[in-house]
Amino acid sequence: MLRCARQGMKIYNISSPGDHLSAYPQTIQLDDIANIIAEKFKDQTAITCYIGSNAATPTAAIEALTRALKSRSPVLPFLKMVHLLLQGPVPYVEEGLQDRVMAYSIFSGGAVRNAANKGLAFYLPCTLANIEGLIDRGRKYQPEVVIMKVSRHSHTGEFSLGLSVEALHTAIDHASVVIAELDPSMPFTHGQSMVDAASIDYLVEEGIQPVYDFPAPDFDDLPPAERRIGALITEYFIQDGVTLQVGIGKIPDAVVGTIRDAQPKNLGIQTELYGDGLMLLQKSGIVTNRKKSANMGYSTTSLIMGSRELYDYAHMRSGVQMRPSSYTNAAKTIQANCPFVSVNTAIGVDLFGNVWADFIDPRRYYGGVGGQPDFIRAIQEPGVGTPVIAMKSLTSKGESKIVPTSPPGVSLTASAYDGFVLVTEYGIADLRGLTLGNKALAIANVAHPKFREQFLRKIYDDPLVTKPFDFSPDKTPYGVTPYRGDVPLNDD
Repeated sequence: MLRCARQGMKIYNISSPGDHLSAYPQTIQLDDIANIIAEKFKDQTAITCYIGSNAATPTAAIEALTRALKSRSPVLPFLKMVHLLLQGPVPYVEEGLQDRVMAYSIFSGGAVRNAANKGLAFYLPCTLANIEGLIDRGRKYQPEVVIMKVSRHSHTGEFSLGLSVEALHTAIDHASVVIAELDPSMPFTHGQSMVDAASIDYLVEEGIQPVYDFPAPDFDDLPPAERRIGALITEYFIQDGVTLQVGIGKIPDAVVGTIRDAQPKNLGIQTELYGDGLMLLQKSGIVTNRKKSANMGYSTTSLIMGSRELYDYAHMRSGVQMRPSSYTNAAKTIQANCPFVSVNTAIGVDLFGNVWADFIDPRRYYGGVGGQPDFIRAIQEPGVGTPVIAMKSLTSKGESKIVPTSPPGVSLTASAYDGFVLVTEYGIADLRGLTLGNKALAIANVAHPKFREQFLRKIYDDPLVTKPFDFSPDKTPYGVTPYRGDVPLNDD
């Protein structure tokens, strides 16, 4: 049998249940989800649901469950919804439902971000490496219910978590009800994405919505500031045989574009999120994974998100394998693949070397810490690798992203005691091993020129910041490598 997710959309063959498996989950309809939960937990006042995330967000199941919550039919226990980034509509965060359901979001965007900033959803700070500590047996957020997507192998009948593994295996192991949408639009991925049929209680095959895909970046037409940042990172830190973790966004895209042009050899990939850029490097032969000590021969990731081309590439490909985020982001695994280069971005950095990425200010929550602290702290030891925080020097409003002190009350994704490298379009500030005074001078020197002088003056005038004995405003500080390329900026 062949089922189609949406007319004109690439699908993957799904054989009928009896072809390969003697044990098969019970097939249900979307509207049955609420009835099953209501009956199973009729004696409980509250339960925790763990929801699959990112490109594999089970939107149809979320909407069906929200309809039941709104109508109060059937009567459900209070639902604590624990999840990472959810794509698409998330109607249960609408105002007026908080007496029946509450989001506990580890990473947010869109509707959940807006709800959290209005007090209608909880932000649950946690790095990706540590999610299992939140939901493990006996922990505060151990789930009773899991709702997710799966794909099915056309020949063997096996199930795969496809695009999202993160902490789903731990959630499945501890939940008493596991509900999966069987999605023919989701690729079948290899590695620890496999889930046995006996671990799935109920399967929804009709009325589901396809996985989320996004236009691929244009790696040939990058903005000048991002191109300069990418060129600096590639020139100074990308050497043959390094293992990469690179996020998604214009700056990571620029890093990928400049790596492609530089053509280093035998790179490896171990990342929390595999996107179009990493696929580009792997398809071009720059990534071979031959030099990795852990998982030699294939890229490892916890999540895949990007274009339809990316999903087609990942489908049935043994060279891209899924692992839980507790593995991809574990210090032991990261350190095994040294030399390692990690590239992440931030909302702001202060002159002490504090970094924040989950809040714009104490009153404006943005997303979450993700895995940034995991990688920074794993590879700051000498000889292990280079943790890079890459960001433009200015916000879209022309304000400096480098500030004298971090906003009071904002949580930090890296602190002054973390050794990392800051890269802006004006240069590199290698902060590893620098004193407070040297660190402040280095950070100020990669700020935008219209703010740089006032930062240097502040450092010079502050008696609590011990300056190096040979300090001079016109001398390049320790750890700083200015940009010397030929890419002009619009504001130069």
